[in-house]
Amino acid sequence: MPQRIHLIESSVLLYLVIGFVQGGVGWAGVFWWPKSHPLAASVVLCAMTAIAVMGLTAQLTAGKHFNRQVLVLILLLGGVVGLASAWVMWQMPGSSQPSNRGGTVLMTSWTVSSFVLAYILIPFIQAWPTRKQGRYRYSDLYRHSWDNFFILMVAAMLTLGFWLLIVLWVMLFKMVGIELFETLFFNAVFPWLSLAMVFSLGVRLARTHESVIGALRKIALSLCSFLMPLTAVITILLGGSLPFTGLSPFWDTGYSTPILLCLISANLLFVNGIVQDGTVRSLPGGLVRLYELSMVLLPVYAVIGIYSVSLRIDQYGLTPNRIFLLALVVVATCYSVVYASAVLWRSAVWMGIIRQGNMVIALMIGALILLLHSPVLNPMALSAGDQYQRLVTQRILPQEFDFGALKFHLGSPGLAYLQQLKQLPAEHPLTPTLRTWLLAVDEATSYSQWKRHKQSEGIADHPLVEFVTDSHTVPQEFLQMLDEDQCRKATCYLFPVDLDRDGVEELVLLNMQERWSVLELYDVDDTGQWVQQGRLGNSMRKEQRRALVDQLRQQQYRVVSPHYQDLEIGGEVFMFER
Repeated sequence: MPQRIHLIESSVLLYLVIGFVQGGVGWAGVFWWPKSHPLAASVVLCAMTAIAVMGLTAQLTAGKHFNRQVLVLILLLGGVVGLASAWVMWQMPGSSQPSNRGGTVLMTSWTVSSFVLAYILIPFIQAWPTRKQGRYRYSDLYRHSWDNFFILMVAAMLTLGFWLLIVLWVMLFKMVGIELFETLFFNAVFPWLSLAMVFSLGVRLARTHESVIGALRKIALSLCSFLMPLTAVITILLGGSLPFTGLSPFWDTGYSTPILLCLISANLLFVNGIVQDGTVRSLPGGLVRLYELSMVLLPVYAVIGIYSVSLRIDQYGLTPNRIFLLALVVVATCYSVVYASAVLWRSAVWMGIIRQGNMVIALMIGALILLLHSPVLNPMALSAGDQYQRLVTQRILPQEFDFGALKFHLGSPGLAYLQQLKQLPAEHPLTPTLRTWLLAVDEATSYSQWKRHKQSEGIADHPLVEFVTDSHTVPQEFLQMLDEDQCRKATCYLFPVDLDRDGVEELVLLNMQERWSVLELYDVDDTGQWVQQGRLGNSMRKEQRRALVDQLRQQQYRVVSPHYQDLEIGGEVFMFER
């Protein structure tokens, strides 16, 4: 039996001390922040983060079950999070690169991920003393996860209410000419200390009212039971529509993967609320079948999400945002497979397999968060390396490559690969072309300046237009008809075809300059001038228009007569429209 350390959860002094230490360390770190010393800044952030995490974990674990093993786990969690914070801080650009946003992206990601990491791992520390034969009890983990959410919510509400009253206090006395309280409260020290201590007291307040937290948990679980049928219906209807609509509408949106992740997350959350800790009450058979069909469809949506992200990566390469999105999709896929397996693999308890699956995947998420914010899976290094390989292997043309991203968006790894481009051997086929672009990106002091330079350098002095096949010459009259900025940044394509059956071919223009565009039809009017007659189809993305160019080159087209003709009545033409 491990030796007990008596920390009574009802002790106000204990929580005040923890809050004071958290606030004091936070204030000291900000006040004495070493701006020009990256190593010292990393150490300071490590200490600030570790104290914050260890203090929060102690607030949530203090009580009769607190022992030395729990203390060791708290120190270990704080140390790991602190070291990760120090490494992320080390990736921040120095004063010589103020416009490099790579480290900022990583720091923003870590700020969000550290909260998720703490929320995932703290229940494992809370449930450590109540294990049975060295194994966690799922009911304990489940209860702590939900209770922690409401405990922190109560603490945040108390802190917000406290600060609003402080602001009211200051404003009231300021109206009568007394500014003492503004000086007393609105300074660098008081907010740090007072807010941290009030938040700590809020945690204690919530923990000493277990019945209230339990009632909030029951209300939340009841909401899950209410919303799950609708979520299941949406999931099933979407799955049933896919054979008829295909996947093309997904790719056209540009945000299909986040939407699918929201659908998967809603299913997972609500089913967990129904299953609870494995002691779920009996459900009507119809609802059970409805929920199970919804769970079986989740892997389908997860695979669609993976395919969507992989398409983007194949087309444009890795970026930090795509790496984070891919990580989310992988996690969603793991959950989807486990929950679908729970339907197919029957157990004594309905969806009983998800209990073990939730614990394993939760630990996997924690490990993945740490790996993504470490040298092992550094998103900046992976993205910079992938973009570099795409360029040197000529999968992308230099004029289409974003050199500014290496310098301003991908941190130190991006700068390192930019230096490698400058050191390419003279016999490399890209060396002559790269020299101009590398000089341009060296001159740029910000990403916006680089983009302006690239756009100005990329504008041709004449329209870039050519036929899909080389069998025709573009008429000069057609080039003169185009707008001044049309087809100046990218080559547009023309396709000759006789659509009005007059024996003379019209020209279909595929504008490759714009991100979204329609096919435009041009014909010669009675004066011999080229005039746009109309449009074909709906607006399409650039990738879709490139696919059309390939199909036209392979002669994969035919002229289709309209099924319904127009109607003329008394000299007035009524055109058929769908």
